[in-house]
Amino acid sequence: MTTDSNVPNVPPEIRGVSNFIVKTFVNLLVSLPFLGFAVYGLLLAEGDAKADLLLPSIVCAAIGGFLLVTGFVLGFLASFPMPMLVKGEKELIMRHPTMRPAYFRMLVSVPFFGLAGYLFFVTLAPYVYPFVVGLIGFWLFFKGTTRYLRNLCITYLVTDRRIIHMYKFLWLYTNEIPVGRIISIQEARSLFEIVTGRGSVVVSSGIGARMTIRMEEITDPGPVANELRGLLPE
Repeated sequence: MTTDSNVPNVPPEIRGVSNFIVKTFVNLLVSLPFLGFAVYGLLLAEGDAKADLLLPSIVCAAIGGFLLVTGFVLGFLASFPMPMLVKGEKELIMRHPTMRPAYFRMLVSVPFFGLAGYLFFVTLAPYVYPFVVGLIGFWLFFKGTTRYLRNLCITYLVTDRRIIHMYKFLWLYTNEIPVGRIISIQEARSLFEIVTGRGSVVVSSGIGARMTIRMEEITDPGPVANELRGLLPE
């Protein structure tokens, strides 16, 4: 059995707890800058600075709280995504979309936030300059966090009997292809994905969205494709 961490024969319960701890730590890292700024602006700032920071602090408190609560809930759901396997069915591979693009966008937003803060607090530049720079940072961070939260909801599972695409949020959506009905397996990797070690595996049993499962942006897709090819009848 192969998992995201490439550790074989790990009980699903232990793997779920481990994944949940990691995801909770990441959620804290993502939300704490906003919550920290909100605490400073609402509780620690004094004089004119407190008045200037009131509205940004409220906005940051709302964003940080939303990210913390939503990330916690989605992280819990994503850490225990196992569907009910039938008697005798064996899990072979479990993957989630990689978080690298999401982390990259969030990291790229940090210099924009820093520059916006510098322009607002240190210089006498017109407010429009830090506003525009901060808006670019928020856009990059928003794109990264939405990708991160979306990827938390997606699980790809391969058993010895079927391939499952599972989306678990406030509802559960699954698309399954029995192994015996697979007619094609393809790897799709752009040049940038090759360089960053990720890609997609496309499994088809016919024509149409319900007859195709696309395992998007998974790390090291080659072994996944080879495992699937090994399931095909000779």
